[in-house]
Amino acid sequence: MDETVVAMDRISELPTFIIHHLMSYLSAKEVARTSVLSKKWNQLYVSFPILDFDQNYFFPGASRLDYGSFCVRKQNYSFSETVKKFMDFVDASLVRFCKLKFCIQKFRLFLTFLDVKGSAPIVDRWIRLAVENGVRELDFENITDENTVYTLPQAIFSANSVTNLRLVWCRLEQPFDSIMLCSLKKLTLERVCLDEQMVQKLATECPLLEDLCFSNCWGLKHLCVSKASKLKIMEIRSFSEEIEIVEISVPSLQQLTLLFYGARRPRVVEVARSPHLKKLDLVSVYFADNEFNHLISKFPSLEDLFVTRCCLPGKIKISSNQLKNLLFRSCKYLKVIDVDAPNLLLFTYEFNPIPIISINVPCPWKVSFVCKGVLNTHWYLKLKKFLGVSKQIESLKLSLYSSKVLYNLDELSECSPSLPLQVENLELHTNVPLSDYETLLDCVFWICHPRTLRVNVMFEEDHKFITWLSDQLWIRDVNCCNSHPIKCWRHYLNDLKTENFLLVNDQIFLDVDNLMDGWTTRTRGVSEFHLDWCVPVLDGKS
Repeated sequence: MDETVVAMDRISELPTFIIHHLMSYLSAKEVARTSVLSKKWNQLYVSFPILDFDQNYFFPGASRLDYGSFCVRKQNYSFSETVKKFMDFVDASLVRFCKLKFCIQKFRLFLTFLDVKGSAPIVDRWIRLAVENGVRELDFENITDENTVYTLPQAIFSANSVTNLRLVWCRLEQPFDSIMLCSLKKLTLERVCLDEQMVQKLATECPLLEDLCFSNCWGLKHLCVSKASKLKIMEIRSFSEEIEIVEISVPSLQQLTLLFYGARRPRVVEVARSPHLKKLDLVSVYFADNEFNHLISKFPSLEDLFVTRCCLPGKIKISSNQLKNLLFRSCKYLKVIDVDAPNLLLFTYEFNPIPIISINVPCPWKVSFVCKGVLNTHWYLKLKKFLGVSKQIESLKLSLYSSKVLYNLDELSECSPSLPLQVENLELHTNVPLSDYETLLDCVFWICHPRTLRVNVMFEEDHKFITWLSDQLWIRDVNCCNSHPIKCWRHYLNDLKTENFLLVNDQIFLDVDNLMDGWTTRTRGVSEFHLDWCVPVLDGKS
């Protein structure tokens, strides 16, 4: 007998609940295929309590439907017929399962409405059947015309067995009675139309709610969440300009994400003191004057603080013994940083201006800077002064794009006669004139001596630079600058240990010597050099 058949027979002997658990790791298509194995497996398929209905499965080879593709396809007759077949399949499958009187573990439905008015009663009945059969997880997503939004039935508010509820692209209207979502722990609303009263009702009448997410919902100008006594995780993502005020008063919060896109952000963001908050993620939030410093002071247990594309005041001050991870990214007005976080494990500072910094953080740094203007002595001096505050630069990324190079090594050495910094990893992106390659490399290595140097090779100019760089790193002429207390990098580079090239598409390392034979301007990847430096000293001895 075939070994596969024997193995399948052994699985068939397991208890039904164990087989169903194993089936839960399969996709809906794979689960459906098991029904043809035998009568026993067909019964297992029919009684499988995870009902996953995705209209995309009815369009072989098609990419996942979104609003754009729906608008293009909805006038097509074959598309309409396929939608009808899908709805007939869902109706028959759901009714058949409900006749078994089993509880539904998960009900997921993704579909498009060609006719909201005509289809709504059918979908209402599906949701009502799922609720009546004790559904625990309910995931509903649909795509309709932007002017016709499906309104969820009142039955959704009496789903007292639901622990996880996700709703996408629909409308929630006020319930006629109290909300009975007494088991709900996680609620995710994406592109849902609802008002302020509905938000407060959900927050106050779901007694076990722990995780709440609003993503690009509309109908809200004042988003207020309070009296959610067990709420631990909250996320607000908005791509519209509708929300004007955000107020959060939830002392039990442990994680909070605020993400806003658009030209006009909320003019008021007020978060009450949360003594248990450990993680705060802020994206595109506007802070005036001392608002940021005041906000951070409300969270004494904060361990992870991530600030991205926020409008911050010129100076920020953070003092915390609990903080473990701190990130600032793309905050273009940041000028002065004062941080006292003696237990910090990682400090990440990416794509911000080079600040004046006072910092007590004995941990590794990950730093990225971009300079698209004039590369001059002042910029390099500021960079070296900033990096010099740390003794552990784990990674440094420099993206230097300039048609004007107004600096030289002698000028830098005179202004700041300090030794180069030791850096673990340096990633270099550059697009300067060929005539300035040598000056650029001299100045970069005047700032730091990286153990690993990586250079992205994506365009023709990158190929020119990496070819030049590969030659320069092998030159051992050290007859220059002997009279200087701090010499150029060639005096301190002991050896170029390895030279690899990581192909972007293949994600494999190649030896550069073997690659050069087939090197073309279309070659894409990252060139990597491992550098062995001696430790420089001011008197020139090493």
